Amino acid sequence: MQQYRHYQSIREIMRLKPSQQPDKFGEMVMFLAQVSQCFPKVLAAFSDDVMGLLTEYAEVLDPELRQTLCRALFLMRNKGLVSSSTVLALCFKLFRCPDKQLRTMLYKSIVSDIQQLNRKHKNNAVNRSLQNFMYSMLNDTNAVAAKKSLDVMIEL
Repeated sequence: MQQYRHYQSIREIMRLKPSQQPDKFGEMVMFLAQVSQCFPKVLAAFSDDVMGLLTEYAEVLDPELRQTLCRALFLMRNKGLVSSSTVLALCFKLFRCPDKQLRTMLYKSIVSDIQQLNRKHKNNAVNRSLQNFMYSMLNDTNAVAAKKSLDVMIEL
């Protein structure tokens, strides 16, 4: 509880100046992502916080912190705490960030996640929603995001 309260206070400070990375914020996020399975009631809103930070401040965050936040989301998704479709939709939106390493990491994660979802049997509901989202990304004004979305579709 003390670590979570500390995270919340640092998060509020970071919202004031998102371009400046607070000390140890990335480590705090990864710690909470790793223990979020053990404290589902206390950390119920944690994944929404991380997704909110990425949605609002993705382009101004430090590249290392941005990758750490994405890794925390992937970790929570692997533990079943966040739905794959929600994380994948955010990943496609993050293709707009001017960070080549992030886009590479997102591309690999998206492809492996969709392949994993369909490994045993096809998940038609998720596939249909992802296809619709990928098609909408092809019309994105950001050429890099549209190209990366097309690369994902080709790879799959």
